[in-house]
Amino acid sequence: MLKNEREQEILNVLQSTGYATVKFLSEQLYTSESCVRRALAGLTEKGLVRRSYGGVELLSSHTNVTSFGARTHQNVAAKQAIAKKAAPLVEDGSIVFLDGSSTSFYLAAQLLSKTGLTVVTNNTEILNLLAQANFKVYCSGGELSETNRTCLVGPDAQRSFAGIYAQYAFFSSNALSAEGVITDCTREEVAVRETILQNARKKIFLCDSSKLDTVSVYRQCDLSQIDTLVSEDDRAKKFAKEFPNLQVL
Repeated sequence: MLKNEREQEILNVLQSTGYATVKFLSEQLYTSESCVRRALAGLTEKGLVRRSYGGVELLSSHTNVTSFGARTHQNVAAKQAIAKKAAPLVEDGSIVFLDGSSTSFYLAAQLLSKTGLTVVTNNTEILNLLAQANFKVYCSGGELSETNRTCLVGPDAQRSFAGIYAQYAFFSSNALSAEGVITDCTREEVAVRETILQNARKKIFLCDSSKLDTVSVYRQCDLSQIDTLVSEDDRAKKFAKEFPNLQVL
């Protein structure tokens, strides 16, 4: 988890620039260079940045956007295992939100055997997959994300989710810190997920092992705000002790 807002602000700058000098960060954030250096020490310790003489560069892949096509071919066995664990949580006849993540895509495939579902998603690949389903499927609408061309974002997408109340919301994200904070690398997808989570009774986070104990740029929520964490990695079970109301599968 990031210790303070200063670390978050530095990551926000580096997300755009990739590299910056301490002086540049000081000017951008209207703070002293010594304050910047203290924050950089924390980010370096977390493995998110690399220091060089006079400056710093972004290191962690968890702050960079990977295309949906690439993500669907990463950690496939883990995502399939998570989808098989998560699918039984959904009762026939339910309303289900699926976010734009690749793990939700694998879950959608597992839901094809269900009956009477209503699925709402902002992922165009999930829409294509569910064209063969025998239940109702709704597109959120919105604009295609500039960084993730299969994901619909923006005010129109948020309004669609805000106008429906679902029994289940399934979502994933870039990172889950050791302290239980869920973060992501795109602000626009975080905003849509916030609306998704606000309008669902059960909130289920799908988290493969590559996301555990990592940090990205934008805060989504923490594990106290969701109902179930689904992972293929037994390391995730530690969160059940730290968050008593959390179900870990």
